[in-house]
Amino acid sequence: MTPAPGARLAVEGTLNLRDIGGYETVDGRHVRRGRLFRSDHLNEVTDAGFGVLADLGLRTVLDLRLQNERESQPSRLPAGVDVRNVNPLGAAGASQHQMMDDIRSGRVTSITDADMAGMYLTMLTDAGEMFAAVVRVAGRPDDLPALFHCTAGKDRTGVAAAVLLRLLGVPDEVILADFALTNEYRTAPRIAQMTPEFDRMGLDITNFLALFGAPESAMRAALEWIDDRGGVEAYLTDVCALGPDDLAAALAEMLVSIP
Repeated sequence: MTPAPGARLAVEGTLNLRDIGGYETVDGRHVRRGRLFRSDHLNEVTDAGFGVLADLGLRTVLDLRLQNERESQPSRLPAGVDVRNVNPLGAAGASQHQMMDDIRSGRVTSITDADMAGMYLTMLTDAGEMFAAVVRVAGRPDDLPALFHCTAGKDRTGVAAAVLLRLLGVPDEVILADFALTNEYRTAPRIAQMTPEFDRMGLDITNFLALFGAPESAMRAALEWIDDRGGVEAYLTDVCALGPDDLAAALAEMLVSIP
């Protein structure tokens, strides 16, 4: 039986690895399955999970994490995969890893949905290279199947997936539902894992739930921001420096007329 679009893949040691394919577009086509995957970090993949991961036949992995994240959580991948580090955020960007450092230092005492929305808008403004890399690889058959990921698989990865799905013509409500799947797959176990540390710091973790979840309002704000600047094609060409051929290649490679 073909899994439902957005279904989590059973790669033991990950919480948020899924195929972006299967979704229907506004013109009745479908995003191809088995070509592009999204994930959280890959350093805890078990032996059993490694076998499932290898069966995906990945040729390319885009690692959207910062250098310190890569060093502290090195990925476990099959031999021969071309790993490309995409690190455009630099000191100006935020990640869950960095935000946890700010919490531990006392610089941040709560995180709201609005804070997450602000982080997403900063990504869209300053991290065009990251989104360009995902769109480019989606349009290059020799690079596929491919996977892109960050640490949690929800913020950098989530915004990148939303931008690509928007380009492919997936309706916004479906994009928002896909983003929200993190709440089902990852949020609860992550909160359970982090609660003892917050207790030790004397902090109420409920003041930081937005950091561990996927707030719909934050992603909706990101999509509206793109619309305010002329739509996704204009965003990808004006901010991400992609050309019409790059967009056309992604559409040609990732869309099919039947599921």
